[in-house]
Amino acid sequence: MKIAIISDIHSNLEALQTALKIIEKSGVEKIYSCGDIVGYGPDPESCALEIIKKGINSVKGNHDAGVSGDSIIFNFNSYAREAILYTKRVISYGVEQFLKSLPYNIIEEQFTIFHGSLIPKEPFEYILTEDLVMENFSYLTTPIGFYGHTHVPCLCELDKNNNLKIIDFKQKKKVFLERSSKYLINVGSVGQPRDGDPKGSFLIFDDNEYSVTLNRFNYDIETVYKKIIEKKLPTFLGERLFSGF
Repeated sequence: MKIAIISDIHSNLEALQTALKIIEKSGVEKIYSCGDIVGYGPDPESCALEIIKKGINSVKGNHDAGVSGDSIIFNFNSYAREAILYTKRVISYGVEQFLKSLPYNIIEEQFTIFHGSLIPKEPFEYILTEDLVMENFSYLTTPIGFYGHTHVPCLCELDKNNNLKIIDFKQKKKVFLERSSKYLINVGSVGQPRDGDPKGSFLIFDDNEYSVTLNRFNYDIETVYKKIIEKKLPTFLGERLFSGF
């Protein structure tokens, strides 16, 4: 079975629709989302409705949490906070309740879906150091953990001897996994990549050949930029899409 994992759509409808069209042609049977359906971009309602319509299983990202509850909203930078306040104004009650209902983790037989971290008290921690990688491995109960949050694709392998190896997806788009190892795999961002490549990204997991393939795609950034300006969101949120930072 082929399974697609998307993440960090961030209200970017053009990127989401492009990714879903590619996924539909790839023989994928199921799609999961690592969260942050909303935030930053101009089309939060449409993106959430697309996730609901397609039956995509999603976890809750920090922006989803910020929109559906006030408790963490002021932990964001000024750009993110302004976009969250915009999102809270324009989404329907139904979408707000959908975002509020999302779980922090989805655990399947072969993999776990989460947004930022598996550390119970810090679900939105950024996994940026080897110490945090190892701490998250200690909470991983399945062979693979798929996540997002940093918007930078990355694959961390912990072999049977507890040796850690980090693989850069920029150098290797397809990786065959070892069944004796455990993995933490960041799938990148559909709607706001930050690895210096403006192309959106998503991942396909093939459980038959036990491989993961990172897919990068072009989409209509100019249209998204114009929408951001029209909605009077910070110009920076549109400009960054062209650079991928």
